[in-house]
Amino acid sequence: MTTTTPPSPARSARALRSGRSRMPLGRFLAGLMLAASIVAVDVLRGETGAQAIDYPSWEDVLAARGNEAAKSAEVTRIQGIIAQLQDEVVAAQALAIQRADEASAAQDAYDTGVFRAGELSTQAEEARATAEASNRQAGLLISQLVRTGGGDMTVNLLVSGDESSDMLYQLGAMSQLSQKTIRLHEVAEQDRNTADALTAQAEVAASELDGLRIAAEAASVAAQEAQAASEAALAEQQSQQIVLEEQLKALTDATAKTEAEYQAGVEERRRQEEAARAAAAAAAAAAAVAGGSPSGGGGSHVVGPGGQGWSNPFPGSRVSDEWGQRFHPIEHVWRLHAGIDLVYSGGTCGRTVYAASAGTVTQASYNGGLGNSVTISHGNGWTTVYGHNSSLIVGRGASVSEGQPIAYAGTTGASTGCHVHFETRINGTSQNPRGLLGPLGVSF
Repeated sequence: MTTTTPPSPARSARALRSGRSRMPLGRFLAGLMLAASIVAVDVLRGETGAQAIDYPSWEDVLAARGNEAAKSAEVTRIQGIIAQLQDEVVAAQALAIQRADEASAAQDAYDTGVFRAGELSTQAEEARATAEASNRQAGLLISQLVRTGGGDMTVNLLVSGDESSDMLYQLGAMSQLSQKTIRLHEVAEQDRNTADALTAQAEVAASELDGLRIAAEAASVAAQEAQAASEAALAEQQSQQIVLEEQLKALTDATAKTEAEYQAGVEERRRQEEAARAAAAAAAAAAAVAGGSPSGGGGSHVVGPGGQGWSNPFPGSRVSDEWGQRFHPIEHVWRLHAGIDLVYSGGTCGRTVYAASAGTVTQASYNGGLGNSVTISHGNGWTTVYGHNSSLIVGRGASVSEGQPIAYAGTTGASTGCHVHFETRINGTSQNPRGLLGPLGVSF
């Protein structure tokens, strides 16, 4: 996506004071409060999980068949359970989306906080170095002033004789040196004050990081738990609905079914649905292998952290937006762009995204501003994130190899166009992906 060029980490103190590179205080406070609010909201809402459902048995169905009123009541009961299961799935999915949004906001706050603290620290060091350089230059000028005789002007005047023009020249030169020395001292003092102010700001920013990190971790755990609950609710609904619908058929069919026929119907429905899901997964995997990448795989292979292979997740692509501080094109705030954006010149949506390295999928679902995203843990603290996909090929818990298809590129979430947002992290802290892949010879 096209965005404003991010500021350099070595921005001047004047630019810093303008506030453009700072994350608003409200965003910091929001990040710090997220961990507490995640728990508080649940308490206030009284979220204690779905109530256990009393599913009807085959014996209940048989007993109800003998009486029209009982049969009607059992049909109503089963239809109500089906609706309840569907409502619970919708509620669980809505909560998972809410938790994902909270986790995304908390992660953004932490990422920007880390970048800001580092930027302030760098600027403080640069201001202190500038102050020291000004002091050294002032010292050199003082030494030069002393060597010219500025330490005893009275004696020079007495012995100058008729060479008054020389003396006037010396006076003028020493006056200029003195003025320049004074100005250098003033500049050095200003630089020291700036360095002290920046150091204080850096210390405050660093002190905020623990709270932001804790909030991000808590929000991430809550999001994962909500997603797991959503998946469990959907699996329960899909599994039980088959049984419930077969029970409805047994109640409403004119010909009475035996228990064997009922069980056979349930098993056949399950077999058909499992076969349909397997066929869809196989078709997706085949399409990914056949038509995903210009190079037909994960691109050039290099050895990276942990001695394992790493490669470009979108081989043959170009970088449309770099890692670093930027003005967000949708939210219109300055914050860290925690990855690089990859695109193809000939069209990006629907193209295959590959795992940059072997690992385990720890997240594969909607993920706040990243839309449909995949997160892979590669061991030794390294993780990669692939965002804004149109659809996902892998699921949470899956083991993937380097260059394995994991998703199809898209523009879901906070995105202005089709691209792959690719992140690398070490122990949860964002790193510039070029630092990992670029120097290792993986081209973009």
